[in-house]
Amino acid sequence: MSYSILAIDVETANRDSRSICSVGWSLLVDGEIIETNQLLVNPEEDFDAGNIRVHGIRPSDVWDAPALPEVLEQLYPTLRDVDLVMAHNASFDMGAFKKAIAKYDLYTFPTIEYGCTVKLSRKLYPGLPNHKLNTMAEYLNVPFIHHDAAEDARVCALLMRDMMQKTGIHDPRELHRYTSVKLGKLAY
Repeated sequence: MSYSILAIDVETANRDSRSICSVGWSLLVDGEIIETNQLLVNPEEDFDAGNIRVHGIRPSDVWDAPALPEVLEQLYPTLRDVDLVMAHNASFDMGAFKKAIAKYDLYTFPTIEYGCTVKLSRKLYPGLPNHKLNTMAEYLNVPFIHHDAAEDARVCALLMRDMMQKTGIHDPRELHRYTSVKLGKLAY
């Protein structure tokens, strides 16, 4: 059975999650990562020093970057084609997209179904001390730079691959059913 999963991560400029300043993604197709990338985004909002400390992205890094609508245009074809979108702590990332969609009135944003690797990992790796992304990267024994959107998305994709291999379930929706983890839907 063939499947494709788009693991996605955002970083924000301030405490308002709509202030997306970086979007990272990793495309997992039939167990192989075929693309990992990130784009800086001009959030058209002020940056908080605390957020800069977390991810290292400064206002000067995004002055010439496109705003979110232009960045998302590049992702729409992939968002429409994948079987499922995944994020580690999906409530944050999908909440950020939902607020940004409203901010920019992005009526072109495709309806997406999404899952959460935090929720899945809690079910499938109950013996770990926590299920933060850096803990999961250490468990998977993969190098990792935390709060880099592309790196976060890559580890999310690798974690999804590991969970599918561990269970022998290669349909991401079936994996959610098996673990009793509900999928979410983001629609404009």
